[in-house]
Amino acid sequence: MLIIVFPLIGVAQDHTSLAKEHHDEFRKFKISFAFAQTYIPSYYIHEESESAQLIPTDGIEIQYNFNHKFFVKWTNEIEFLNYTLKNHEGEQKVRDNAFLSIVTFGYEFYDKFAIVAGAGYEFEKSKNLWVCRLGLEYSIPFGKNWELSPEILYDIKKDSHTAISWGFGIGYRL
Repeated sequence: MLIIVFPLIGVAQDHTSLAKEHHDEFRKFKISFAFAQTYIPSYYIHEESESAQLIPTDGIEIQYNFNHKFFVKWTNEIEFLNYTLKNHEGEQKVRDNAFLSIVTFGYEFYDKFAIVAGAGYEFEKSKNLWVCRLGLEYSIPFGKNWELSPEILYDIKKDSHTAISWGFGIGYRL
């Protein structure tokens, strides 16, 4: 009887320690490098360059998870292209390597999908713009504490233009 009981106790302890280890694996912080393409429709672009713009955008993100569902993320991005916009009155506005800093709140649902919404500013030497962001993300864990996160984002830039970005982040959980 003792020969049967001791192995079962060992298995139960291993299962308990694995469950505790899995619970301890939840990491609240994630830092990511983000790579994206930002699309600005042609009707916002000044008439000299009539086609839509596709702008390479890179950045860094710092995320804090309150729990397994809710998180807040601070994103800082820079656009690597200069372009000229027009407003409704036809006036032109040059955007020269704009820098975006934004805070979004997210809710993770259905197996690593997340919806995000937030606000921030796009800084540029001629005019700063208030930005509202909405988007979807998906987290794909790989390796120990690493994640690949494809995303699609929609930005509304007050009194200026809208933009759609798609890209991915490579993040490490701390």
